[in-house]
Amino acid sequence: MQIMAMATTKRVQVDGAPLGLLATKNENEYPVPLTGVKVHVKIVDVLAEVEVVQTYKNLEMQPIEAIYKFPVDEGSAVYYFSASFENREILGIVKEIEEAKKNYEEALESKQSAFLLEEKLPDVFKARIGNIPPNGAVDITIKYSFELPVVEDGLIRFSLPTTIAPRYIPRQDTSDIATDLASIQYRLDAGYGLLFTADITMMSKIIEIRSPSHNLHTNLEGKTANINAIEEKVKMNEDLVFLIQVEDSHKPRLITEKSEDGTYAAMITLVPSIDVKTQKTELVFLIDRSGSMQGESISQAKEALLIFLQSLPLDCYFNIIGFGSTYTSLFPKSVQYTEDSLRAAKEHVKGLGANLGGTEIYAPLDFVFKLPAVEGYLRQIFVLTDGEVSNTERVLSLVRSFSSKNRVFALGLGRSASHHLVGGIARLGGGTAAFATVSEELRKKVMNQLKNALQPSFTDISIILQSDGKEVNDNTNQKIRQCPSKIPPIFDGTRFVVYILMNEECLLSTASITCSSPDGPLKFDVEVSQSLSPSGIIHRLAAKKLIQELTYENLGDGEETKKEVVALGIKYGLVSKFTAFVAVDRQSRTVLDNCWAALKTREVPLDLARGWHGRSSGGMVSFAAGNTFADCAPRAAMNSMPMMVPCSAPRTARMEKRSTGIQSEEDGGYPSSLRSFGATTEVESDMIQSQESTLVEIVGFQSFDGAFPLEDKLCALLGVDLKTVRSEAQRLDLPEECMMALLVIKYIEEHFPSEKDTWDLVVMKTKNFLESEPKMKSKDVAFLCKNIII
Repeated sequence: MQIMAMATTKRVQVDGAPLGLLATKNENEYPVPLTGVKVHVKIVDVLAEVEVVQTYKNLEMQPIEAIYKFPVDEGSAVYYFSASFENREILGIVKEIEEAKKNYEEALESKQSAFLLEEKLPDVFKARIGNIPPNGAVDITIKYSFELPVVEDGLIRFSLPTTIAPRYIPRQDTSDIATDLASIQYRLDAGYGLLFTADITMMSKIIEIRSPSHNLHTNLEGKTANINAIEEKVKMNEDLVFLIQVEDSHKPRLITEKSEDGTYAAMITLVPSIDVKTQKTELVFLIDRSGSMQGESISQAKEALLIFLQSLPLDCYFNIIGFGSTYTSLFPKSVQYTEDSLRAAKEHVKGLGANLGGTEIYAPLDFVFKLPAVEGYLRQIFVLTDGEVSNTERVLSLVRSFSSKNRVFALGLGRSASHHLVGGIARLGGGTAAFATVSEELRKKVMNQLKNALQPSFTDISIILQSDGKEVNDNTNQKIRQCPSKIPPIFDGTRFVVYILMNEECLLSTASITCSSPDGPLKFDVEVSQSLSPSGIIHRLAAKKLIQELTYENLGDGEETKKEVVALGIKYGLVSKFTAFVAVDRQSRTVLDNCWAALKTREVPLDLARGWHGRSSGGMVSFAAGNTFADCAPRAAMNSMPMMVPCSAPRTARMEKRSTGIQSEEDGGYPSSLRSFGATTEVESDMIQSQESTLVEIVGFQSFDGAFPLEDKLCALLGVDLKTVRSEAQRLDLPEECMMALLVIKYIEEHFPSEKDTWDLVVMKTKNFLESEPKMKSKDVAFLCKNIII
């Protein structure tokens, strides 16, 4: 199978000695200046500190500027930047971004080595390593902090992004970030790798650490653990994820911290356990069907959707909308959940493919937001996407403008989903965000989000701080600032975090979180806990929350906003939209003065995200010469799609005018370095899709009201005979459908105990069906579910 690519890599020798890895682009060869990346992580309780060391070496005959765009976790506070150069360490200084760039450019013109670190998006950073002399080497050290989420089953999840998945760029997006994203060069093997280690200290005993993404060696010892990657050089083509299970991940924390300047900060965190009545909902599932979802991601999404459909409550409305360059809707508007609508939806899901072109999420979101509401039902929107778009800020602005009447939940799919898009949609939409690599169990994440959506919104949320039994507020001569100023939503089983900045000492003893719910007022008390965290981390994360709120959640570029963000960035040493790190090596001029050649700029290539666009790790499918992405996707699968464009859809909801796996340039596209990379065809994508599990098959038989039919295929899955089921139902004086429902519940509970989050709502609906049957009124349903035997 032929592989075609515009950019490749190879190793060469000069005078018999290895020179290094070369990038071939437009017939000009040059060594890749980034030679390796080291990452050390320190996790203390719910906080993580990451140290990244990037090693650059100039193997050319003239000075170079290396430019490297790399990802970080979206909520990270990047607070340290230094360069080690010729046995000297040059510390970066945070300045307003225009001043930092000016200092950097002036240093290059003066033949000095200079270093710049700026934020392009909250999850995309750009490092410029300027004037590395011939044979010169430099180590760049970057440090950042972030908080760890609690995910399904109470697990603490750590994720390290390692590459930026190719972002689809709509034609109308001419922003600076779109230009930066479009200029990224991709390789199947960029040549450098990752050396990964981690030290972990928790407040309670660590039970287990496991990684769904990489082979890690773990040494557990009580409350501490050490981790290192088994591979000497980890390929940087997917997020590195591991999950920590501790004895008590739900314990509330109130941790205080004093900084060197005498100010104080506090972090309040808890994982609430809430049992409230569910609300009447309209549920709209928005599924990404762009070409980048081909293969494993679309398979995940389809299986999750089937479980989701079976778990919907009886009294609800729903719809499914697929989007790419166009968008299609199963129904013109949300319909009532019935046996007929469920059957149509399941058939629809089975026919879904990743064949709608590029990832354009704005139009379908706008369409859903503007649909008339179903009276008496609150709209909940689920966005399932790999998040590979360039116009994130426009999308977030849209979500924010409609957040008062919609709640939006987001799930990031794939090995390198955009944390900024997924996390931002959820925060601004008042929902929750979750991420799933291909190796993670997506179904549990979907069900957790569904449970959150069925939970009513809480109002009047407030935090009351107490010191020596007295309330602390602005009226007690304490200058207190809550971060973020708008308290985030509270959801059962989801970590809630709020920071407090205080200008003066305040010996906090407790904090109370109060809110109103349909079942009455709720209150959560949090007491002061011992802090094991590194000094300064709580201050930094509090300031980061404020910056995040000011720049991306308020989405304001006004002068007052900019001044406040710059002041926060400089005070706490943080990179932001308006601040950057700059470092200049004043002693490097002598070496560079002797260089006769002009400075050359080299873009560091990135590893193409594993599985991107359905491409397997074993290679690529080549295209005929001259073909663009738009010409390559198969057309057969499109003709059988059971979809309809909404009757009331705006003109932008056009019919699919071509069958494309990847969008053509007429409406936008991906970075030019990908134009000749192959993608799997629809047939190949089907071949690598996993078979539905037994659980999914069993659940698929459930009717909308929770009943299960008496069918031979279902009996075979349960390991029973239909004739025996009927005779036992008669002997026990049970309706035959009730007998089958009891057997299904018992089988699921016994064979899939670890997947309770997946089947919980399914089983609950079946139990409700049993309890509603007149002939079951005198029966103990719970006892029968547990003890019935054939």
